[in-house]
Amino acid sequence: MNASGPDSLVMLVIEDNPADVVFFREALNATALPAALQVVTNGEDALRFLRRQPPFADVPRPDVVVMDLNLPLKNGREVLQEMRAEPALRTIPVAILSTSNSESDLRNAATGDHCLYFVKTAEFQQLQDIVRRIAAHAGATRANQ
Repeated sequence: MNASGPDSLVMLVIEDNPADVVFFREALNATALPAALQVVTNGEDALRFLRRQPPFADVPRPDVVVMDLNLPLKNGREVLQEMRAEPALRTIPVAILSTSNSESDLRNAATGDHCLYFVKTAEFQQLQDIVRRIAAHAGATRANQ
């Protein structure tokens, strides 16, 4: 269920594959978690969104960022690096959802307390479980801030 209210999570999904966005949205809806989904399709727009720069000046701060590593313009590693360098962004939890199961990608991406790493799946139930874990992590992080 996509919801917007004081208790709903704001999820920023950074994904350039429209089919993956639809699949994620369907999994989120199936979980019935109260969450508002925002989507951008490249790393540069992601950073503009996170920094609330035009055309994203009025967007809410996301409670969690869900991103692929393979993005156009700036890849997920670059986005994560810039997020970690900015005090205003470094506390936002990040969930990497990538086709890569490379140990070096996992090691390089999953640095810091607020980062999870998942390999993309074509199994709907597994994706629902991933969505629940991402939401629980984001909710716990939000409660501790």
